[in-house]
Amino acid sequence: GMLPSFSTSCSELVQRWEKSISPKGSCELDVWNELQNLTGDVISRTAFGSNYDEGKQIFQMQKEQAELVIQAIRRIYIPGS
Repeated sequence: GMLPSFSTSCSELVQRWEKSISPKGSCELDVWNELQNLTGDVISRTAFGSNYDEGKQIFQMQKEQAELVIQAIRRIYIPGS
């Protein structure tokens, strides 16, 4: 299930954030990017049995494929339209 993957991914995220804290006790994070990576990590662990770093290539290929589909759809000519 997803719960163990989610737990592992969240634990790693918190550890990364803890390491980012300066001696003053603060740090600046791009939370949106972190949450996107967390989502990808959970999906990768659940679907592929790997973490996000290992699944990045799959996500990159999916992104490229989606972009190519969009380009192809834009080029379709429908007579009479």
